[in-house]
Amino acid sequence: MRIIDANLNRAREGLRTAEEYARLVASDSVSAQALKDVRRHIQTCAEAFGPELLAARDIQRDVGVRPDADDVSRGTEKDVTAAGLKRAQEALRVIEEFAQLHSPTAAAAAAKARYRLYAAEQQLLVTAPRRLILRDSPVMAVFSDASLYETWRDVLSSLLDAGCRLFQLREKTGTTRNFFDFARAFLHIADKSDALVIINDRPDIASATGAGGVHIGQTDLPLPQTRAIMGPAAIIGVSTHDSAEALDAQDEGADYVGLGAMFPTDTKNVQSVTGPRGVSEVRVDIPVFCIGGITRANVGELAGHGARHIAVSSALLNAADPGAEYRALCQALGEQA
Repeated sequence: MRIIDANLNRAREGLRTAEEYARLVASDSVSAQALKDVRRHIQTCAEAFGPELLAARDIQRDVGVRPDADDVSRGTEKDVTAAGLKRAQEALRVIEEFAQLHSPTAAAAAAKARYRLYAAEQQLLVTAPRRLILRDSPVMAVFSDASLYETWRDVLSSLLDAGCRLFQLREKTGTTRNFFDFARAFLHIADKSDALVIINDRPDIASATGAGGVHIGQTDLPLPQTRAIMGPAAIIGVSTHDSAEALDAQDEGADYVGLGAMFPTDTKNVQSVTGPRGVSEVRVDIPVFCIGGITRANVGELAGHGARHIAVSSALLNAADPGAEYRALCQALGEQA
């Protein structure tokens, strides 16, 4: 009983730490609700023992009591939360094991709480931050066949210094091995700035390199199968050309859509140009990134039709100062870099 009581307290404490982070720092209602569900399972577990659980508590004879604060270091609020989640998970496992000696109902409740907590941890610490980057990034920088250029590292460094945190890698030339090596090198740099890197068309490359997501087209692998490869925490974007395709992508579980082409572009062959007016016709609840031929000169036209996000390739990659161009695009879109 003393073991179960101590670990119930430990689980609740760690869980509360994560709940406060989800609610007041991450503003993630999905995670906050998931953590509340875990707390209900913990309460079910505690109720299976009744008042004898509290009566068994004996602080005076607990040789593990530490009256002073633990001598630990935490770098960020996220570090504090991660530690609290691990503490709660470990405590629930201990409860599950020892509860089997007294109450199968309590043991089952502890197991349910632990597995729900694993899923909530992924949502809070991986999925939610990625979606936050999507929501807060006015410009997605698209590196199209950039591995052919020796200066891609300089371009990336300039964009990171300017505040860009959302990138897409699109490689249509070269071998799969070359794309893999390039993506891995790109991620090694971008990860240091907590940037989100999405791989175009290739869920195999995205999965193998640990990228944050993948972007697929209308003729690529269907979204449900892409999700099965990438897992629930991955960001998946879909190329769309009109409102109907955007709604279909949202219904299938896309995290964002690319809409275009907005203007004629040399970056890729396009069969049709959607045009700026198409932006105002799209009604979805996920971010819409306008793409295709976007420059500082025409981005204001997109903003006038309601655009809040754009994806840009050549205007950034070919700029003398990519960071300055990124900031100018953000300002022209009506956002702050």
